[in-house]
Amino acid sequence: MIFREAQPLVSAASPEERTGPGSPPPPPADEVRLHLLVRRVQEGDATAFNQLYELTRVDAARTLRHLVGNRVDVEDLLQETYLRLLTAVKNYRGESRFRTFFYRVCANVALSHLRWKRRRPEDPFAVPPEQESHAEDPERAAERRQAARLVEAALEKLKPKKRIVFVYYELCGMGPDEIAEAVGSSPNTVRSRLHHARLEFNVAMQRLLTHRRPGGPHGAP
Repeated sequence: MIFREAQPLVSAASPEERTGPGSPPPPPADEVRLHLLVRRVQEGDATAFNQLYELTRVDAARTLRHLVGNRVDVEDLLQETYLRLLTAVKNYRGESRFRTFFYRVCANVALSHLRWKRRRPEDPFAVPPEQESHAEDPERAAERRQAARLVEAALEKLKPKKRIVFVYYELCGMGPDEIAEAVGSSPNTVRSRLHHARLEFNVAMQRLLTHRRPGGPHGAP
């Protein structure tokens, strides 16, 4: 699945790190750097928040795009995410990884948008232009865009909470316990949502692929 190709905000914990006995492992270097920046933000250093933004913006944009789909203005959602983060970071005490805290803010922004989106008709023209790499083979680029559209269409079939859990697991490499902390739920609830999201996503993909075949669901004439 294409999600696993994305790079997370910081390195995801390995299974040994999540469940290994004894003292917890030291945090990744990126996580330490983020913690130091957060401390400076809490002390009133405005330049530190700018650095925090630069370090996390690409990951935030990619995550929000998968959480809410491509037919949105990601820049607006990014602005909302960092406005919320600027307020929320004052209460961050380091009990959890910063990425968990950060993805909680992203999840809240995405959930609000998805709920709003379900109450409004879809705008078929609100699709951002595709960006191609000049070095990429045109045929491969077309296949990549087609695959991405299929994935986004299948994700549209998932309810907001299932979609967020599914993307955080597949895109961000987060485990059920960390996702539970990020979305304010229990690990068992996350596992249940993830299980049903996978089933629904696979069904949606199968239907989309079937209807794309020549002759529709009945095959080529």
